[in-house]
Amino acid sequence: MYDARKHICFNLGLVMRRVYDYYEKRLSPFELTPPQYFVFGALWMGDGIPIGELGDRVSLDSSTLTGIIDRMEKSGYVKRKPNPDDRRSALLFLTKKARELGPHILEFADELDATLKQPFSKRDMATFERVLRAIGETNAKTLESK
Repeated sequence: MYDARKHICFNLGLVMRRVYDYYEKRLSPFELTPPQYFVFGALWMGDGIPIGELGDRVSLDSSTLTGIIDRMEKSGYVKRKPNPDDRRSALLFLTKKARELGPHILEFADELDATLKQPFSKRDMATFERVLRAIGETNAKTLESK
């Protein structure tokens, strides 16, 4: 009998759906979606950057990112300012509202990490995180060629 649970993709998908649901519930009072949360976190690390650099930080293309940023701008979390080095682009900044709410918003990741890590040893988690990063860094072309 076929068992999808033996496949990495099935298990990664299952975990991602659970993580997404967790973030969705915790972020709803802030009117942020999980993708907006990851953009928020990337800008929290350092804002005043163009969309292209932000896309590199969160692994999203510019067209996807533009819609996310538009919604975040309407919600008052992000503002665009002209890029003095390139008139064709804008730099992205967190707003005062974002800076005030940031510590409350960003604590979710730490809470979830602590919950997920609790039943495992530090050694097991270090191995898991290393393997997970390596899978994430797998070149898409490598996967497409198979």
